Amino acid sequence: MGGWIVGWVIGGVVVALVVALLLLMIRGAHRAGVKAGNVLAALEASRDNTAALWSVDTTNKTARRITAAATAARLHLAAKGA
Repeated sequence: MGGWIVGWVIGGVVVALVVALLLLMIRGAHRAGVKAGNVLAALEASRDNTAALWSVDTTNKTARRITAAATAARLHLAAKGA
């Protein structure tokens, strides 16, 4: 009878350890999920805050066209005045 009791105690300890490890893994997965949500929110905020940078190339092209047109107008006016 003593062997059965030892077996049940060892089995109970093993089950308790497995449950404890599973709870730690579940808690770690939950924390990782929360952190991933925070990272995603930060990435979305940075995307929203830097959206205007995608228009810089268009702005530069427009500024070059305006500068070229102003230079051409100035040269044309200078040629007429001479």
